Amino acid sequence: MMTSILFRRREFAVLQAVGMTGKQLKAMLVWEGLLYTLGSGLISGILSAAVNPLAGRFLEQGYWFFRYHYTITPVLLMIPVFALLGYVIPTRMYRHAAKQSVVERLREAEA
Repeated sequence: MMTSILFRRREFAVLQAVGMTGKQLKAMLVWEGLLYTLGSGLISGILSAAVNPLAGRFLEQGYWFFRYHYTITPVLLMIPVFALLGYVIPTRMYRHAAKQSVVERLREAEA
């Protein structure tokens, strides 16, 4: 998320130069972060549900001391943490970028 924001600084400055407000830009970045969270949560949940039973049976057959027990709790517990990061990182990055004027950001992006 941070890399995306840093890489698209010029794009954000241009959007603000043509009329996008800071509040709109911040909301866009937060929603983008939350959508990343939702996507990563869905993908990790699906992969966990698909791969864990196969890997568990394989390991159970290969090692006499291994006992397979599937749980999705860690994935579910991490989703709120990622959602918090999906909100905090864009908010902080925007606050840092907003210290400069739009003109300064456009000049910096061209250099």
